[in-house]
Amino acid sequence: MAWTFNPNEYEESGFSIIPVGDHRVRINDVISKNSKAGNEMYEITLDVSGHGSKLWFYLVIDPTDSKKTNQRVGAFFDSFGITDYNLANYIRWKGKVGAVRVVHEEYNGEQQAKVRFCLSRKNQDKLPPANFGNAATAGATPVGGFAPITAEDDELPFN
Repeated sequence: MAWTFNPNEYEESGFSIIPVGDHRVRINDVISKNSKAGNEMYEITLDVSGHGSKLWFYLVIDPTDSKKTNQRVGAFFDSFGITDYNLANYIRWKGKVGAVRVVHEEYNGEQQAKVRFCLSRKNQDKLPPANFGNAATAGATPVGGFAPITAEDDELPFN
């Protein structure tokens, strides 16, 4: 079957910049890599409650400054309710819900949203409930950092 593109059914869309302030976020993906300086680093992709755009957070492990590194890792773990402190288990962070403070910074002449820091659990109480745009999980109470997911049979990759 050959597809015939109909430009009348196409609408240009883009993502708006995440507003400055505090936002609930969910860990979408985590990649272990090395920073430009050669330090161990985790590139964390975050879904933002109420927005279609994503944020990236970089958790860099700097062995030359253990106090700063432990403070940053501790704030991240606290925000997302992570109690397994073994960094090798980073794949288990996916789906965890926490909160971050977003600021705007200029990059290549454009304003971009950037994570300034992770909010502690006690400072998340004032935020509205998480809404990641999935009707199956909207309003669901996260259990252990994960929200229940439902899928129709035709959405499953196997039968």
